Amino acid sequence: MLEMFINKMHLLDPDLLVAHNLCGGVFEVLLARIAMLRINHWSRIGRLRKNTMPTRKMDSYGGASWVPRLVTCGRLLVDTFLNAKELVRETNYDLSNLCKT
Repeated sequence: MLEMFINKMHLLDPDLLVAHNLCGGVFEVLLARIAMLRINHWSRIGRLRKNTMPTRKMDSYGGASWVPRLVTCGRLLVDTFLNAKELVRETNYDLSNLCKT
């Protein structure tokens, strides 16, 4: 199923990826599954062809580098969870709660 997803993304070639809580772990889980299953052509998620999957490493500023940004080079990422936090005052930013309000 992951291979079909990657192939579909490569065929559609979207400029923009939109998801809820994309930066909060969705992409890290997806990439961990891809690495665990050793799926070929994982770099088709982005637009740059890469041979080795990036790993979490400390950058020069003392923080961990953001792996999804390194994998999705050439595509814009939109996280509706982070956007809701900036625009709406709520205590719970789950998608089901945001839909109710």
